[in-house]
Amino acid sequence: MQNHPLYIRYLYAGLIIAVYLLGLFVPLFDNDSAHHALIGMHMHVTGDYVSLIDRGRDYLDKPHMLFWLSALGNMLLGIGTLAYKLPSLLLAIPGIYATLRLGTRLYGRRAGLNAVLILVSTQAYILAHNDVRMDALLLSFIITATWLLYEYTITLRPVRLIAATAVLALAFATKGMSGAAVPVIAVGAQLLYTRNWRFILSFKWLWALPLFLVLISPVLYCYYLQFDLHPEKVIRGMSRISGVAFILFFQNTERLEGVNWGSSGGKDPFLFFHSLLWALLPWCLLGYWAVFRRGIHLVKTRFAAEKGGEVLTWAAIVVMFCILTSSNFRLPHYLNILFPFFAILIAGELEKVKDNAKEPAVLLGVQKFVAIVMLLLGVFINVYLFPLKAVVIAVLALPALYLLLYEWRARQSWLDKLVGVSLAASLFVNILMNGSFYYQIQRYQAGQHIAARIREMDIPENSVFINQWESPTLNYYSGYFFAEADTVSLARQKDFWMVGPIEEISRWSSAEHFAIKESYTFPDFDTTKLKAGFIDPRTRPDACKTIGLVHLKNNRYPE
Repeated sequence: MQNHPLYIRYLYAGLIIAVYLLGLFVPLFDNDSAHHALIGMHMHVTGDYVSLIDRGRDYLDKPHMLFWLSALGNMLLGIGTLAYKLPSLLLAIPGIYATLRLGTRLYGRRAGLNAVLILVSTQAYILAHNDVRMDALLLSFIITATWLLYEYTITLRPVRLIAATAVLALAFATKGMSGAAVPVIAVGAQLLYTRNWRFILSFKWLWALPLFLVLISPVLYCYYLQFDLHPEKVIRGMSRISGVAFILFFQNTERLEGVNWGSSGGKDPFLFFHSLLWALLPWCLLGYWAVFRRGIHLVKTRFAAEKGGEVLTWAAIVVMFCILTSSNFRLPHYLNILFPFFAILIAGELEKVKDNAKEPAVLLGVQKFVAIVMLLLGVFINVYLFPLKAVVIAVLALPALYLLLYEWRARQSWLDKLVGVSLAASLFVNILMNGSFYYQIQRYQAGQHIAARIREMDIPENSVFINQWESPTLNYYSGYFFAEADTVSLARQKDFWMVGPIEEISRWSSAEHFAIKESYTFPDFDTTKLKAGFIDPRTRPDACKTIGLVHLKNNRYPE
């Protein structure tokens, strides 16, 4: 990339920024992202920044960092999409910088730059800044802490350890002890690989432990106030819960054992292995290649320390893969925290490939194949399944297509061509996805559209009730927590509005002697779990539920 003309480099930079800015304004998905946003909104509207409250219920599962950031965004920007997403996108910058510095430290400047390009063009990484959950923040904190810890083992500068400990505390505040464990595992593996007993046994790093406890104490204190002081609270059927003990010890063991979490993905022991095929696009095949190539070399050398050798990235990937796979609760986005390690490992292994061997031609051929597949899928999705309607997005995609053709035909090193073809293919597809596809599937997410209709018609929020339906986006984009329909109390009201499945509302109104004065219907589908019936335009209407916003009048009251 460094050998490309200046205008090509500027074009790449502009398109990368465009992809992330387009994703920044896509409305929240009616699942985890909107659910997390609601907890932050509760903090904002109530001024209670200690308690984690999920629509009136105590929320135990994850600590405060994302919710505090969401509340801060609400305070500065008002309740909305940007307020929730922007903090995570801004805090991705330290993680990108840490990837550059760690990749450079391990494999040289070119590998560091390529690692950044690999990371920011990875499919699930782009999606993580669109469908924002804890993972985008956690990824950034983990790789930043890993870089700082590794730098400390080399330079022995206390400021590095202090900074690393602070970032580890941020990782803990984002998703509990697992966030702090990954950097320690990665750097610890490197120390063992290099037989750095002098550093390990010096115990000069030991003072970081009490510092870590001090830095995480605000989160622990919040858990203590909300749960330990109230043993009468019942969470997921459990009482006498110690919030402090949960977040320090039991949060991760519960998920590993599948306790109170069902068995999502638990029946597929290869879930994470095959999820990489889409999550790590366009680098998925190189990801497998790099892990196995490095693993075979380590086995052949019996893990003997080599000058300039590293096991940090490989160990983080393999150890966490084993831990995640052994869990009885598996979700594909758990892989996100490993993407910087994959990016550095791929970039590092590519540096080791000899130019005069057959391997470069094979690797370049593989990436050209992946690029063509991505291109065809992107066009198919955005021409047939969800036809592109915004001309500006089509125009914006053309420079990415130009870059792909440029890289394909340019006379340059095989490595520059490999990175360029892959990056251009990712940019082309994700401009279409973030600029068109995600907006189009959000047309079938009723909550946000009902919230817009309520604002448009100036309906008083306290006159709207929910009947056997749940939509975090309805609450979030209304800036209000709607009450559940209570048959007894509603039967005494003269009129009100009800939101829910239209068949259920019709059945209820008939049984309770209410007349429908006006009704608005909206198609609804869980857009985080796309299925064949919804993807196919011919069967899409049948795959959707019909959600109504219905104005009801009590027939018992005269006009």
